[in-house]
Amino acid sequence: MPTEMYGENSESEPKAEAGPMKKALKEAPKKRKPKVEGFHLRIGVMGTLIDIMSPIPRDQFAEEMCDTINERSSDPGWSGIYHLKKIDGKIVSVRLRSIDVIEEM
Repeated sequence: MPTEMYGENSESEPKAEAGPMKKALKEAPKKRKPKVEGFHLRIGVMGTLIDIMSPIPRDQFAEEMCDTINERSSDPGWSGIYHLKKIDGKIVSVRLRSIDVIEEM
């Protein structure tokens, strides 16, 4: 048999190894949810649901927020803006002059 077939050498060329992208995809660590200390609460405020981490239980949170809103709502100088920690660790600023729902998740 001839050593050349269809104009190519019969010697096999070295195969390319798996690219760095395939290797990186196989070795990528899976994301895990960070373990957060506190209580996961879902608050319904002005038609929007916000998931937050509260350092206090739902009942105590609801009682304290309702008391504060009832005491200070008539004060025109009170903005009612609270800075709450979301589940992912980011801070959200919300104007709370009324709370629709508080659920414990």
